Amino acid sequence: MRADMSPVAPRGIMAKVKSRVRAKVRMWVDGHQMTYFDEPGQRLEWDYPSYPTMKILQSVPNDGDVVRVGRYSGIHYTTVVIPGGMHHIDWVGSLHAHVEDGQWVNRPDAIHSAGPVIIGSDVFVAYQAVIGSGVTIGHGAVVAARSMVVKSVEPYSVVGGNPAKHIKYRFDEPTREALLRISWWDWSTDQVARHADQINSPDVAGFVARHDPLLGEPSCETCRA
Repeated sequence: MRADMSPVAPRGIMAKVKSRVRAKVRMWVDGHQMTYFDEPGQRLEWDYPSYPTMKILQSVPNDGDVVRVGRYSGIHYTTVVIPGGMHHIDWVGSLHAHVEDGQWVNRPDAIHSAGPVIIGSDVFVAYQAVIGSGVTIGHGAVVAARSMVVKSVEPYSVVGGNPAKHIKYRFDEPTREALLRISWWDWSTDQVARHADQINSPDVAGFVARHDPLLGEPSCETCRA
């Protein structure tokens, strides 16, 4: 579900004035090519509940695909996603523009995308990370502060650096596979709330033992209640 968190146009005189002031400040700080997660009509879709307070950089209008974010993902508001903006580095020239009669002329096919940016569920993206076109960040992954992510990230991988590289996995392979089978983020919000103490706990082995479908019916007392 997305409707609960989709941005809406401001209503009322004061709300509209604040919105215009905020838009002007943002344009002054980041430039006209940057859009924001809380702007109506932005190119971002996310599943409720999530916290995708990101910025989206567009070189030209409607540049690249819509950015998609799963559930229970936290993205720092300084994160920048670049869904398109790619130049043809295998062409003779890299700018793809020329001057004609004193005016810049851009080729209509100059800017392209490597594919959609997809951020899974239970993902944490830290301060000032940049995510490039065509990147998929798997469920449970963590992106360290100021990382430049240009390649897809495996589920439950921790990446960092410029370019971002795999640092470690959060858990061993059997545990990762079990957590992906459980996919607790697909539970209803009520079910997640009832299991909050288990989800926000270091007892990963216990959580897997109680909920892994490969082990049969859940042995969780909370589930039985």
